[in-house]
Amino acid sequence: MSRAFFGVRIRIHLLFWAVIGLSIMTGHFLEVLTLFVIVLIHEIGHVAMARELGWTVTEVQLLPFGGVATMEDAYATDPLDEIVVALAGPFLNVVMMAVSYLFWYTGIWTEEWAYFFLISNVTIALFNLLPIWPLDGGRIVQAILCWFMPYRQAAIISLTGSTLLAGLLVGLSAWELKINVLVIGVYLLAVNIQAFLRFPYQFFRFLMEKYVRQPDEYAVQALSVEPGETVLEVAHKLRRGCSHLFYVQGAGLLAEEQLLHALLFEQKHDAKIGQLV
Repeated sequence: MSRAFFGVRIRIHLLFWAVIGLSIMTGHFLEVLTLFVIVLIHEIGHVAMARELGWTVTEVQLLPFGGVATMEDAYATDPLDEIVVALAGPFLNVVMMAVSYLFWYTGIWTEEWAYFFLISNVTIALFNLLPIWPLDGGRIVQAILCWFMPYRQAAIISLTGSTLLAGLLVGLSAWELKINVLVIGVYLLAVNIQAFLRFPYQFFRFLMEKYVRQPDEYAVQALSVEPGETVLEVAHKLRRGCSHLFYVQGAGLLAEEQLLHALLFEQKHDAKIGQLV
């Protein structure tokens, strides 16, 4: 099921409907409805910050433990922007924690309900900060890695670690018979496996986004390469949040735009980079 609000499609995952159904059967509908509202506000934080940075948000998928916002401009942007967007959701959880205390202090809420609201926000915020893709923590880890290494290398390392952690979560929850955590762990493991399979497409999106952006949107970073390296090998060295000027040793200078045009439109994947100068 999905609805569009302010140009953003809101999609509710089947797991959430399953949880709502169970809540009705067990008499905890109000509590689960409150969790739904908390998750929605959490995602509003991501969407608002992303739009403030000029990103295009196409969809928000709501899950029992959080949500996933799909953004068109999230691949080649500055890693710091990615971190700010990722932290915007947990930040609103912190705001809601303060609200729960204020409502209890002023007598609007009972201590029991304020405590439930507070713990729910703590749980959702901390869970989303786990370093597992596509949770906020997983996005932050990948963005930090992008500061120190090329995008492709950072993404593969982060997805590898994320898959291992998701598998560990599945194993521990199965061992301790925590069915709710097991379901979430299986979902995250499946998402990470799918991310690995789709990574060539994601890398292509990264290259296309870098190509369509104007060079003056980025800081310029010089990069020295061997003339015998292929166009594809050099593309694997591209980083987020900057435009590259390649110094092809013994041949001259090559702009990033020329490299990307040769790769994306001229199909010169295996051509030597020295031939482009």
